Amino acid sequence: MKYKKNILMLFFASSLILTSCVDAKVEEVLEYENHYQTTADADNAILGVYGSFMRLAEQMVVLNELRGDLMDVTTNASQDLQEINLKRTGSDNKYADPTQFFTVIQNCNDILANFDIMYKSNKLTKDQYNERYSDVAAMRCYVYLQLGIQYGNVPYITDPIVSIEDVKKYSESDKIGLDELIKKLITCMEGLPTLDDYVNSPLVQYTLDGYELNKFFINKHLVLADLYLWDGRYLDAATQYRKILATDEEKGAAENNDGYKCRGWVWKDGETPNTFQVYYIRYMWDDLNSYRNSWCSMFQLPAENDVAKCEWIWTMSYDKSFAPTYPFISLFANEGKGTYQLMPSTYAVDSLWENQVQKNGFKFDGRGRNSSFKQVAPGQYVVQKYLYNYDSSKPFEQQGRLFLYRAGLLHLRYAEAANRAGYPKLAYALVNQGINGTFKWDNVGNDSIYQSGYGPGKPYPAPFYLDGRNSDNPYYRSPWRDNAGIRGRASLKSVEFPSTCTTTNDSIQFMEKVILQECALETGFEGNRWGDLVRIAHRMNKEGRDGNTFLNDNLKKKYQIAGEALPDYSSEDKWFLPFRFNN
Repeated sequence: MKYKKNILMLFFASSLILTSCVDAKVEEVLEYENHYQTTADADNAILGVYGSFMRLAEQMVVLNELRGDLMDVTTNASQDLQEINLKRTGSDNKYADPTQFFTVIQNCNDILANFDIMYKSNKLTKDQYNERYSDVAAMRCYVYLQLGIQYGNVPYITDPIVSIEDVKKYSESDKIGLDELIKKLITCMEGLPTLDDYVNSPLVQYTLDGYELNKFFINKHLVLADLYLWDGRYLDAATQYRKILATDEEKGAAENNDGYKCRGWVWKDGETPNTFQVYYIRYMWDDLNSYRNSWCSMFQLPAENDVAKCEWIWTMSYDKSFAPTYPFISLFANEGKGTYQLMPSTYAVDSLWENQVQKNGFKFDGRGRNSSFKQVAPGQYVVQKYLYNYDSSKPFEQQGRLFLYRAGLLHLRYAEAANRAGYPKLAYALVNQGINGTFKWDNVGNDSIYQSGYGPGKPYPAPFYLDGRNSDNPYYRSPWRDNAGIRGRASLKSVEFPSTCTTTNDSIQFMEKVILQECALETGFEGNRWGDLVRIAHRMNKEGRDGNTFLNDNLKKKYQIAGEALPDYSSEDKWFLPFRFNN
C-alpha cells in the first residue's frame, strides 16, 4: 500500500497548496485512513485531483500542438521535444510517457470508490455525492479521451489499484481501441448522477486565494458532447452543446445575449469594448490606423472578470505563489526564465493567419498577429497566448492560465455537429458572419427578422434553432441578435460555398474542412489541433474516404517549410504514440 499512499499524498498536498478555504491540517493528511471522513475531506480530494491534472497541462499542450501543424521546435528545443515533433520517441521521452495521465486517472478511481463508501455510510448526502462524484468521473473521462487521442490503444481501468506496475500489467493484455474507449466513456457519462455544474458545494461558493473556482471545474455537458462528436452521434452532440449555448437566454433583454454568444459590435472612437473582437472604429473601416483588437484580451483578463466569463467555460489559473508551477513560460518565452523551445510554425504564420482577408481587404488575421503569436525578430515568432501575464523583468513570478474550453471552441464544435447532422447552412453562419448576418428576411412591416432556418416562420428544429431577431415593431430583443460569427468577430470575409457544392453532402464535406481550418485560426496553441485532425481523418476513413492522405496533406506543409521529412502517417496504426512507460 506504500505506493498508493504516495499517490494520495501527491494530491492531498496539492489541495493544501491550492486552497485555504478547506480546513485541513498537515498531520491530518499524513495517514490515508483518516481521510474521507467529512465533506471537507472530499473537497480536498477533488482539489487534489485537479492539482494533479494541472501537472499534466504541459504534456497535453505539447502533444496536441507540436504533433500538429501549428507549432514547431526552435533550435533550443530539448531532445524530447525534437523527438515528439518528428515522431521518433525514445524509451525515456517524458512527453510520450503515459504515467501522468494514469496518475490523474488512478487518483480519480480512488476518490470515486471512497465517495461510494462515504455515501453508503451517510458521510455525504445524496446531493453532495451527486455533484462531487459526477465531477471526478467526468475528469477521468476527459483524461481518458486525451489518452486515447495520443495512444490509440490504451488500458481502461476504473477500479482503484496500488501502483503503476499494476497499470503495466493491464497494458500488456487489456488495451482497447479508440472507438471502444469512446463508447465506454459515453456509457460512464450517461450514467452520472448529474451533468450540471456545482451549485451547493463550498468549492464554488467562495474565492480561494483570490480566485473564483466557477470556471475551474470541468463542464460535463461539453465532455459528453465531445464524446458524442467522436462517436458520430451528431444530434446528441448538438443537443449537449446547445445546452451550454443557451446560457443567459432566459434572462431579460439586457443580458440574454451575453453568455457564450460570440458577440460583435460597432465601436466608436474612445469606447471601451465589452466584446472580444477584431474591429475598426466606426466610419473608419478602411483606415488601418483605426484598427483595434479586443479579441486577444480574453487571454489577458482574469477568469473572474465579468466580460471574460462570457467567453471562458473551463480555465485554470496558475498563481506565482503556489504549486504547481506554470509550465509555459519556459517553453514559449524568449526572455527572462523562458528557454524558447517551441514556436509557431512558419507554415501556420504565413499560410494560415497571415493569409486571411479582412472585410476591408487588409490581408492578415488579427487573431494571429500580436494575439496568438508575436514577432520578436524577422522570421522569429513566439507563442503569445500563454505569456500575457508574464513580466520578464520579474522572471520568478511565473503565472498564467490553462485554456481548456471557451465560447469560440464551443461554436465551432457545435457547428461541426450541426453540419454533420445535415445543417451545413447553420454551420456556415456560425463560422462566418453569425445568425443575423446569414438568415435574414423582411416581414410585412419591413422589420428584419433573424432566425436559423430556411424562411420566415420556418425555423430549424431544436437543437438547431437560434433566434437572432432584433426589432422595434414588433419588439424583439432575442438572444442571438449580436452573434457575429467566428470570422465575423475577427472582421474577416466569409468562406463561401464553391460552385462545386451542388448537393447537401457536398456542402457538408466542404464545411467540415472549413471548420477544421477555422479551429486552427481561432484556437491555435490551446491544445486542440491534434485531436481535431485525428477526429476528422478517422471519420473519413470510417466513411470510406481517405483520411490517411487527408492527415498527411494537413501536416506535410509544416515539415516541408521546416526542411524536415514528414513522419509516417500512412495508416491509422501509425498515427499514435507507442504506449509504454518510462523505465
